[in-house]
Order: sequence, then structure tokens, then C-alpha cells
Amino acid sequence: MRIAIEGMDGSGKTTISKILVQRLGYQYVDKPFKVLFENLNISESQLKDLEWKLYETEDEALLTLFYGLGLVYGTRCNLGKDVIYDRHFVSNYYWHGNEETTPLHQELIKLCEEPDLTVLLKASVSVRMNRIYNRNHQDKDLSNCAMYDDGYDKMESFLQNSGFNYIVIDTEHLSPEEIADIIIKNIDLSKQKKLVKERK
Repeated sequence: MRIAIEGMDGSGKTTISKILVQRLGYQYVDKPFKVLFENLNISESQLKDLEWKLYETEDEALLTLFYGLGLVYGTRCNLGKDVIYDRHFVSNYYWHGNEETTPLHQELIKLCEEPDLTVLLKASVSVRMNRIYNRNHQDKDLSNCAMYDDGYDKMESFLQNSGFNYIVIDTEHLSPEEIADIIIKNIDLSKQKKLVKERK
């Protein structure tokens, strides 16, 4: 099973992903594009430099393909495995999806196939910023205007238009363990649907 955990920064993606990995024994993949560059022995700081240089081009097609290359690599390296992805297709589309790049995103989905279940974690801007502040008072995201966008309409629209199997969870009034319980129930349902499909 391939499970993608998505949402805006501060929505709880990493916390929930790690709880699921611990409880289910799945492999954890933090931002699939990182896997490619780690295997090329490119350091975190070198990768950040490369990302900033690409962002300076302001070319969304180039950025879509850059992160898409990592998605293809990170996904194909884990074919047939049980994996929790901390960010996947939805995050790439949210940041770089537009009319021009939509066909590129759809091609990436064809190459990798959609996850068995995508989980979209929601929280208001104020709650997300408070969480980011509490984990690191000096996080650069706190001064990044883009982090204050709501973002969820675009994410959910992408999920619907792509025909993904997904659920949306409001994380504001649930504990991480309660959120994990909901996701695990939906993973079990997705497994059952997959088995029925395979039998047909």
C-alpha cells in the first residue's frame, strides 16, 4: 500500500506520518525528491541552493519537472512496498500547478500511478502558524507570505480532477493518535477495495 499524507505546512503531515509508520511498520519517505538527491550524495545545503536557483527562474514547468523527477524516482524505488509518503503529487501541484503545467502533472501520475490513499490534513492558518512557531520560533516559514495561504481548494480540486482515492481530515480538534486511527481505518477500507479490484 502506498499512502500519501498531504496538507499545508503546519497541518501535521510529519507527525501523523511518523505515527503511522510506527503503528503499521510501513517505510517512511520524506518528500520523495529528497531520496534521489540523497542517493546522489548531494547534501541538504547543496539541495537547498539548487532549489533556490530553480525558484529564481520563476518557471513552474521547470519546477514541476524537478520535483516530478524526485517523485518518479522515489515512487519507483518503492514499488510493491508499503510506504507512507510525507508529501507527494498534491504538494507538487499546489506549488507549481497551473494551466500550462497540468498536463505535466497528469503525465507524472501515469508514470508513478496514484497512491492507494491520499490523506489531506486541514487546519486554519492561525493554527498552522502557531504549530510552526511552537516547534521552532525561528522557522523561516513564519515570515514566508506563501505559508499564510489557505490552499485547500486548489489541493482538493486536484484530487477530484485526478480521480484519486482520498479523505480530508480537519486536524484542529483531534489528537494525532485519533487522526492516525481514522487513517488506519481508511487504509483497511482501501486494502479491501484493492483486493476486490484485483479479483475482478
